[in-house]
Amino acid sequence: MDKINVTDIADQLAEDGEMETEAMRAVSFSLQVMRFEPGDADPMHAHAEEEIYRIDMGEATLVTDDESVEVEPGDVVHLRPGTDHQFTDFDGKFVVTVMYAPAEGSQAT
Repeated sequence: MDKINVTDIADQLAEDGEMETEAMRAVSFSLQVMRFEPGDADPMHAHAEEEIYRIDMGEATLVTDDESVEVEPGDVVHLRPGTDHQFTDFDGKFVVTVMYAPAEGSQAT
């Protein structure tokens, strides 16, 4: 069994001045914790894997080529492979857990 605490990881990211870290990895998935502050930039990008975001703290806007949606703690969002996206409009500290399936980078060409 593997167990993490997202709050502890987010606090460590803040202390280290980092925005993200991979918290778990297996062949079938990987899990990242990301932390943003107002003024941080999340450039538009896409991944080759399925993505599931769980909003842990704060509010922001998730923008894709087709739509924008405001997200808040408790929300879960699925993005299909190749979906261009970015988070914007961070309202205070914003923490999100993202699961890639299969593991991030495993489908890169």
